[in-house]
Amino acid sequence: MAELKNNQQTQFDYSQPEQPIQTPDSFEVFVSPADRLKKISRIEKIVAVGLLAMLIGMAIVMVNTRNDISKTQNDITNTQTEIDKKEKTATQLQQEKNELSRSDRLKEIAEKDGLSINDENLRKVK
Repeated sequence: MAELKNNQQTQFDYSQPEQPIQTPDSFEVFVSPADRLKKISRIEKIVAVGLLAMLIGMAIVMVNTRNDISKTQNDITNTQTEIDKKEKTATQLQQEKNELSRSDRLKEIAEKDGLSINDENLRKVK
């Protein structure tokens, strides 16, 4: 049986023409980064520097934009605080005006000074 297996294997073996193995005469070994940079073209260097400059520029622009946004939010907060204070003052003055212009108070002050008030001639000040 062993002989039969050897026969079967040889039937299917195809002979391939032998090709000579080519080996390079010498291998280039990069010794220093300067040698590597010599292999990079000038255009590739310009593109790399341009991309790096653009990246740094974008970072600076983003920081400045964030600062501007923060300043604007701070100004809005300060303005809103001033508006709230002025609204509070306006409300207090309106309330004080309403208290001072009451008809009972006017009658009381007029009687103190010896004056009389005719209710028909009395108007409410707005």
